[in-house]
Amino acid sequence: MQSMGLEQKIDLLMSMAMDDQDGVPSGPGAMSGNSSRNGGWTRLADGPGGRYVPPPRQLPPRLRHTKEVGALRPLNIRNVRTAGGTRTTLLRILMTNACSFNCHYCPMRRDRNLPRTLLKPAELVRIFLAAHARGWCEGLFITTGIPGRPVKVMDDLIEVLALLRERHGFRGYIHVKMVPGGDDAQIERLTALASRVSVNLEAPCGQHLTQIAPEKNLATTIAGLERTRAQVIDGWAEERAGRPRDRLHPGGSAGMTMQFVVGATADTDRTILDTVTGLYAGGGIHHSQFSAFRPIRETPMEDMKAAPALREHRLYQADHLLRQYGFGAGEIAYDQTGNLPLSVDPKCAWALAHPERFPVEIRTAPMAELVRVPGIGPGTARRIVAERHSVSIRGLADLRKLGAVTARAAGFLTLGGRKLQDVRWSEQLGFWQPEDEVGTYQLQYDVSPGTFR
Repeated sequence: MQSMGLEQKIDLLMSMAMDDQDGVPSGPGAMSGNSSRNGGWTRLADGPGGRYVPPPRQLPPRLRHTKEVGALRPLNIRNVRTAGGTRTTLLRILMTNACSFNCHYCPMRRDRNLPRTLLKPAELVRIFLAAHARGWCEGLFITTGIPGRPVKVMDDLIEVLALLRERHGFRGYIHVKMVPGGDDAQIERLTALASRVSVNLEAPCGQHLTQIAPEKNLATTIAGLERTRAQVIDGWAEERAGRPRDRLHPGGSAGMTMQFVVGATADTDRTILDTVTGLYAGGGIHHSQFSAFRPIRETPMEDMKAAPALREHRLYQADHLLRQYGFGAGEIAYDQTGNLPLSVDPKCAWALAHPERFPVEIRTAPMAELVRVPGIGPGTARRIVAERHSVSIRGLADLRKLGAVTARAAGFLTLGGRKLQDVRWSEQLGFWQPEDEVGTYQLQYDVSPGTFR
């Protein structure tokens, strides 16, 4: 089984997404061997000891479109990094791509013509437990469309988590996307059962969100985020006070995440990161997710230009500076439009804008200064500080052994007062800028790459 390809694994798991057909046929004609009268069961031998086998399983209508072009497939197995920095394998499940919302950018929008599919809570649980038992995944990520009332969808999500935790005793990692519009008791119950809860904010400005998602309300989504945040923070405080963590009711102990669609609205990178920084300040949030806008076929925004993938990447880099490198919101360098420059990463952009802070002396600089040098991350800075008193750092080769990207770092460093490189940053001249993406096709997509984030 371990040698099965992803397609085979998904086919097998989907075959488990229906009610079991246990027992033998009963009623008039059940033992007659007439398949038309015994529900399709086949008798393998005649006589009293004859054995019957069930007919081949067929997916119910709501699951028969899971592999058609344009459908959002419900299963995805991915390796991800957890809050502790280790890697784990998650089975990512989309409960349904049916949705009553009509967001202009979304592949699941109500008015879009595409095959719809739906997993019931018990089916989802059966699929995950089968994949987990086979060693195909260690944890679970659940997201969903919103077919009907958000309260009903929240009930379904809670049922999945309750079955896994309280009936089957699953103590592993569960990440769930919270549906905006659930009531307070539902949010509390969902958070109690989940390892991590994430919220799709989509846009940092409520007015801009309404332009692309008329039925969504940013204030409602933020209210749900705040209720979950308070519960997460309270749980962390109780753990610090000595209460052991209940692995069946972890209370969102891995911290929250939030997602933004980049480029679907007029919001600049500065606006997005200012919002992110403000939300981080309240605690309880582990990190943000950014998804570059992609024009989806048969949506009102299908002719809109896609956001550069590099813009998404730069936002992730800036987010790391805010969370892991000690940068403040006011230290992020933007261009004249309020966006992050695409031609240089945010850390280099800051360093070039502050020549008074460089060069940094490798042998004496504290970690807080070293970590701001382009090409030196927190791990490398810690190694330099820990080893420079016992190990002789003689040049770029030794720095590379410690983990530094010397092609970036050399121009910002001195070693014993001697510059390691005269040029701090060199940029190849070209006829166009990275943001121009000259020569690329204006593609339209069936689904969004950010569906399973």
